[in-house]
Amino acid sequence: MCAILDILSSVDFWKFALPLLGAVVAWFANEWRKRIADQYQRKEANYKELLHALRGFYVGASNADELKSDFLNQLNIAWLYCPDDVIKNGYAFLDTVHTHRVSLDAEKERALGVFVAAIRCDLLSRKLVRKTKLSPTDFRHIGVNKSA
Repeated sequence: MCAILDILSSVDFWKFALPLLGAVVAWFANEWRKRIADQYQRKEANYKELLHALRGFYVGASNADELKSDFLNQLNIAWLYCPDDVIKNGYAFLDTVHTHRVSLDAEKERALGVFVAAIRCDLLSRKLVRKTKLSPTDFRHIGVNKSA
């Protein structure tokens, strides 16, 4: 026991131990920052695809069905990386453009604006999604009605 105390009180031990401990802490901090940066890059790429696919909901889009399908696929993928409000606002937007429901253009634009704002807030926060209040019943499997 006395030998251990002698080692711990030794200046030579601390000359070695403190830099080692600092290096370990720096390595973990660096890995954590890399993880956040990687997730941010994935989110940004997926959000770009999601926003690009929104053009399918505008009248006159030549490949509207394909873009709508892409949007739905990206919204499904969003369950893997997005916070709850992005997913809920995405579904709220889809509710306004659903073919079985008549919505005013202003209502559609507002829902779209809220959805895009939620995406922007998520990207600006740079936070990892760790918790969710979504349940399996919140997930929707939605298909595209093919245009004639």
